[in-house]
Amino acid sequence: MPDIKKISPLQVLIILVFFSIIILLLFLPKSKSKEKAIINVSPIDTSLSIDLNFYAQQKKDIDSVIKLYQNKKLSIDEVINIFQKQRQPALVAYFEELKYLQSPIDTTWFYLGKNYYNALGFISNPSEADPLIASAARCFNKAILLNDKNTNARIMLASCYVQTNNPMLGVKILKEIEKTDSNNVLLQTQLAEFSLRSNQLDKAIQRYKKALQLDSTKIEIYAYLSEIYLQKKDTLQSLYFLRKFAARISDTTLKNSINQYISSIEKHKK
Repeated sequence: MPDIKKISPLQVLIILVFFSIIILLLFLPKSKSKEKAIINVSPIDTSLSIDLNFYAQQKKDIDSVIKLYQNKKLSIDEVINIFQKQRQPALVAYFEELKYLQSPIDTTWFYLGKNYYNALGFISNPSEADPLIASAARCFNKAILLNDKNTNARIMLASCYVQTNNPMLGVKILKEIEKTDSNNVLLQTQLAEFSLRSNQLDKAIQRYKKALQLDSTKIEIYAYLSEIYLQKKDTLQSLYFLRKFAARISDTTLKNSINQYISSIEKHKK
C-alpha cells in the first residue's frame, strides 16, 4: 500500500480559507442593478442636521421663535409660517421635516429634500452647506426607500453627491440614469447646472434646450440660457431668450424691468 503524505495543520488552514472565500463569492447577494449598487455607497453622513443654535445666534427674532416653539407656545405650523415670512428657507425645511417625520409617502420626502437642497442657494455662511446637503440626501434616500422607482429622488440624491468631495460619484449615477431615462426634465436641468459649474457652456446650453423641448413650462430655463449666452458674449441670443422669459412671466414689475433693460441694450447697440 503506497504511503499517503500527511497534511500539515497549516495546509489544512489554507484549504479551509480557500473554500470559505469560494462559498462567500457564490452566496453573497448580488445587487439588482449597477445603479443601485453605486447609490448604496454614500459619501454623505445623513445623520447630520442643521444646527438651530447657529441660526438663533444670527437674529434675536429667530431665537425667540425657536424658544416659543420649544416651550410649546407656538405650533409647528405657526413656526413654519413665521420662517416663511422671514425668508429663512433652511429653517422652513427643518421644521417641515419635523412635521412630516412619520410620512410613508415618497413624494413627501422628495419635497422635503428639495426644500433643503433649494435652501443652498440662500446661505450666507459656507458652514451652512454641509448640514443642508446631508439633510437633503437623508430625505431623498428616504423617498427611495419608500419607492425605489422614484427616479427624481435618485437624481437629486446623486446631485447631493456632486456637492461633496467625490462629485464624480454623483455624475456617474446621473449618467447611469440617463441611459434609461434621458427624457427626464429634472435630469437634464441638473446635468446642465453641473456643466455650467465646470464652465462647459455649450453642454449646458444643449441640456437646457433639451429640457425646454421636454417641458416648455420651465420658464426659468429661458433666463438661464440668456445668462449663459451673455457669458459667451453672444448678445443677440442672450436678448432672444430674455425676451422669451419676459413674455412668459406674470410679474408685471419684473416684466417691465426686463423689457426696459432689453430696450436700453438695443439703443446702445445702435
